[in-house]
Amino acid sequence: MIITQRKEQDIDIVEISERMVMDNVAEVQSSIKSITQDGSVKLILDLSQLVHIDSSGCSVLIWALKYIKTREGKVALCGLTSNVRALLELTRVIELFSVFASIDEALEAFAGKSTDSKKQ
Repeated sequence: MIITQRKEQDIDIVEISERMVMDNVAEVQSSIKSITQDGSVKLILDLSQLVHIDSSGCSVLIWALKYIKTREGKVALCGLTSNVRALLELTRVIELFSVFASIDEALEAFAGKSTDSKKQ
């Protein structure tokens, strides 16, 4: 698994690549905590390069949402591949998130320029 991070304006964008499974979810959780440690409360999780996620990965997405929401923040998912989308729909985890086709659309939504949160 590869985690990359960048910041645009006051929004953290975290790309999670390859696989998010039980063996590496602690790393994802730790990375998100570290990235948002400065008080960031806007988070976009780019899953466009994620090829596989299991139930442990889903639990980390839910954890991230709760973690940011307790700080009165927002989390969006973008770039869902068909495999990842299928599991998130099957588990109904997708219903908890604002989901966008691209990072640009998620950034627009955070900026208040878009109201449609189920874009992809």
